[in-house]
Amino acid sequence: MALDAADAMPGHRVVLAGCLLLLVGLFAMLVASTQLRPGEQRPVEVVGDSAGPFGEAARTVQLRFDLPPTERSQGRWALWFPREPVVDLHLTRDDGWRSEVRDFFRVGEDEGMFPNGYGFVLPADWEGPVQLDVRYAGMLQTNIAPVLARAGDVRRIERSGVALSAALYGALLALATLALALAYASRDRLFLGFFGVVFALVLLLQAANGHLYGLPAGRLFAYWGVQGMAALALLYAAAVQGLIEAYAMPRGHRGARATRAITVALVLLAAVCLLNLGAVAPLAWPLTVLGWIASGVASLAMLFDATRRGVRLAAWVLAAAALALVGGLWMALVRLGLTTDIALLHFAYQGTLVAFVFGLGLALISRIGDYRDQRDRDRLARLDTERKMQRERARANLTTALQTQLNGLDPGELPWQGFRLLMDHLLPLVPHESCVAVLRGYQGRDHLLVEPADALPAIEHEIQRRGLILRRQATAGIALQQPVQASSGGPVVAMEALVPLQVRAPGWAVLLLRRAGGEGFTTEEMSVIGELLRLVQLQVDQAATAVKLRRSAEIDALTGTMNRRTLDLWVERTFADAERTGRPVSVLFVDLDHFKSVNDRYGHACGDDCLRAVSTALRSVLSEADMFGRYGGEEFIAVLPGHDGAEARAIGERMRTAVENVEVRHEGQRVRLTVSIGIATRQPGEQAPAEAIARADKALYAAKRQGRNCVQVAPAIFS
Repeated sequence: MALDAADAMPGHRVVLAGCLLLLVGLFAMLVASTQLRPGEQRPVEVVGDSAGPFGEAARTVQLRFDLPPTERSQGRWALWFPREPVVDLHLTRDDGWRSEVRDFFRVGEDEGMFPNGYGFVLPADWEGPVQLDVRYAGMLQTNIAPVLARAGDVRRIERSGVALSAALYGALLALATLALALAYASRDRLFLGFFGVVFALVLLLQAANGHLYGLPAGRLFAYWGVQGMAALALLYAAAVQGLIEAYAMPRGHRGARATRAITVALVLLAAVCLLNLGAVAPLAWPLTVLGWIASGVASLAMLFDATRRGVRLAAWVLAAAALALVGGLWMALVRLGLTTDIALLHFAYQGTLVAFVFGLGLALISRIGDYRDQRDRDRLARLDTERKMQRERARANLTTALQTQLNGLDPGELPWQGFRLLMDHLLPLVPHESCVAVLRGYQGRDHLLVEPADALPAIEHEIQRRGLILRRQATAGIALQQPVQASSGGPVVAMEALVPLQVRAPGWAVLLLRRAGGEGFTTEEMSVIGELLRLVQLQVDQAATAVKLRRSAEIDALTGTMNRRTLDLWVERTFADAERTGRPVSVLFVDLDHFKSVNDRYGHACGDDCLRAVSTALRSVLSEADMFGRYGGEEFIAVLPGHDGAEARAIGERMRTAVENVEVRHEGQRVRLTVSIGIATRQPGEQAPAEAIARADKALYAAKRQGRNCVQVAPAIFS
């Protein structure tokens, strides 16, 4: 039964408002405890146009101020500049004094973890009127607003900024962690989107504050400079708008197309900025401001419509979004040089962004109460259907795996691979502790497959002990269940399912599955086991039959060597490889001498014995890489990849000698056998074997004319 939020927590809106006020109060106290302005400050006159037009590469302005005489106990004076996106910022004086160089996109090791400005400590002996030149470069229009104060006050300003920055980043990291936890618990993709928004905001704030470029991996972002900051701002706006659309806008809403068009435009603008084109740099921030305005208006419109429709917490998110939009516009005006930056308002603007994403996160969390119960009911209703679909998928996947992985295997290896696939696909359907397949004489071999594999030694011993009983149970052909006891008369520790296979005698096979405890296998599970087992046996038998048929089509039935069709295919492939690699190939034509007289004198049965004996003798001389087969009648052919004519002649002589030594007897008489061999080597440019085979055939006839029982190599005249 669904539980209403009001019943679960009476006055939850008041409690929520009180908690938010408490958080705001804590943040206000943190801000109040900081010191963002020095206690003693001297006026500084800025001479020159520090703003300048967009895209100006370098600027110089003058600072004029008076320094009173300073006692050693009072500390030195220091100039502090807000951290704006400028590069190569340094101070110089006419007397040759020069300060260290500061860079927004390159955080120095002496600046600390979260620097909030550029501090320059002045020499202790300076007093009276001082004039300094400030030199810097940047792509943004920036008004230089330095603070002249004691070095101790400047350090306190920096520490206060570090504390506020750390508080903001810590809050965002906590929200990101919460988003991941909620995504894991609820399996709702919206919380992953919320994580993306928070992550984008962390990158944006760190880039806007210049802290991103001080991180080891963040230094890479310095390549894009100002355009990288603009791209992060646009991507953040696109992520926020997409998340608000998913939260506040119902499916099929007429305004969805317009909001998605804005989202796509924001992403495209970000992509253009990431191209880091020089012509885009002056337009980066104006385009970003326009994008934020368009995205903000669209987001406010969606939230206003959601508030009107009564979506939970939409009004709160609307207020936070309006506040964040005002802060963002103010920050954009600062970047455009239309207003001055105020340190406290700078952090307040960032605080409004954190408050906005916090309110958006609360609104997303409130959705859980709306659909959680309904989703659970739907899930329970789908469980049975999903189980059936899972089993159907398992059957289909097992069939596909069998058809794919059994193809091309040796018939003796087919049972092992088939039953290994069965074990892999059976576990998700029928939970079990162990699975054993005992195959005796199946497809001509014995197999014992055990899962898990580390139990193989113990299982082998048990199968040997139970071998006779298992054979009888498998021969009976009836699936059954039986308890497993640790000792005779002891308690039942597991249940064993025994499912036999129909194997031709004297072979037998059985599948054993064990499940810990006294709970046995259900009727449906036994049915699934039997069905998958029959499927595996059918696929293995069909694969074995296909292998036998394929081999019968490739092998000469009398000699067991390649037939002419197979030889032609392999010779074509070998010559093509030789043309590509440049390796030599030799072809040997072998003909049995006076074979017709052997058939006429001793009969065809003796002739068949002679062909088999000659085939064996010839093949024994060749290596595994060589191809050999019966080309027709009493003719054989051998193809030697990687052998030139001289090497092929030596091999041919060994083949001739091997046949000459063959012992074939018929009715007590030895049948003397010899062969004539013609050899041809592939010539450059020959991609097809026809010409080489023709030369080898001519060389064979030359060997016949020279008295047989000899080897002839085709000379060039044969071509």
